[in-house]
Amino acid sequence: MNAPASVRPLDFAPGLSLAADAHCLHFAAARPLRTLSSALVGGGLGWRRHFCNFHVDKAYDGRAPADDLSAWLARRGLGFDESLAMMTAVHLEHLALVAGQGVLVAVTAGAGNAVDITAPMTDDPRPVGTINTLIFLEAHLSDAGLVNAALSATEAKARALQELDIRDPHGGTPASGTSTDCLAVAATQVGEPSDYAGSGTRLGRELGRAVFAATRESLIRSREARHG
Repeated sequence: MNAPASVRPLDFAPGLSLAADAHCLHFAAARPLRTLSSALVGGGLGWRRHFCNFHVDKAYDGRAPADDLSAWLARRGLGFDESLAMMTAVHLEHLALVAGQGVLVAVTAGAGNAVDITAPMTDDPRPVGTINTLIFLEAHLSDAGLVNAALSATEAKARALQELDIRDPHGGTPASGTSTDCLAVAATQVGEPSDYAGSGTRLGRELGRAVFAATRESLIRSREARHG
């Protein structure tokens, strides 16, 4: 059995906590946040209060990941309609948390599955690895603004990979991510409404800086653990 999760409050309004154990990182908000995500559970646009990043073994076959995630949420007593869930083979202790002004970013990252998205598609096998990014924003964003925030996060992730000179192992070109990356942006919807969260805004720069730092830190932790 897993050891009981340790729970700690996080410095983010409106009341965010993190419960961590060997199988899951569970971020819980005091009230639902407006979300945009590529997650298998809770993906698209919605309102979510529970954000879970589940660890899976490298041998996980992935035949029904959404069903598996739903079952793991149910075992923890978390409502499907209020939850967002993703999975990773990266060890959860490699989590990097970085805060900024009105921003909190959580990243678990591994680059064994690194890929250059501009390279030709092939059937080459790739080792397990993914970059899961959770972004919490003290902001009131339109749907377009949430997409803008996702764009800013993607640019920052790519910069972190560039900074560490991570490359697609099959072509040797600079990697832009992994083939299984997952992203979620969650906003409080408090304050002045905005359609923008790009590099021309303070919010975009803050979330970009935080995503860059968290992605870089988690990748370094994973690399050191692999080679240590």
